[in-house]
Amino acid sequence: MHPDRGVDAVPVVFALDGRRIVVPVDTVKPKRTVELARVANVRRDPRCVLLADRYSDDWTQLWWVRVHAEARVAENPGPWLAALAGRYPQYATSGAVASVLLLTPTALRGWIAADSDPR
Repeated sequence: MHPDRGVDAVPVVFALDGRRIVVPVDTVKPKRTVELARVANVRRDPRCVLLADRYSDDWTQLWWVRVHAEARVAENPGPWLAALAGRYPQYATSGAVASVLLLTPTALRGWIAADSDPR
């Protein structure tokens, strides 16, 4: 949390595990520490938002979904490694994921171009 601008939006990868969204804190990509600002922010305030979208040059294929959620830090990523490795093979390596953020959705909002009236 920055006193002058609040919480930063950051890009993340994720996998689904039932109704939960699993966001890894990995050791694969270079970083100074696995105690990331997003982890500290979740420890301080579990409310969060995940925005996912699909872009296409064919604008009839555009969509987005915004998930408001309550998050918690799971220090043992073991139960969620299969879901993560299923989407991202890099996470199948032992030690590739240090912890995970588990997001439990509380509200959804979205839009899809195919449902829009172009007039």
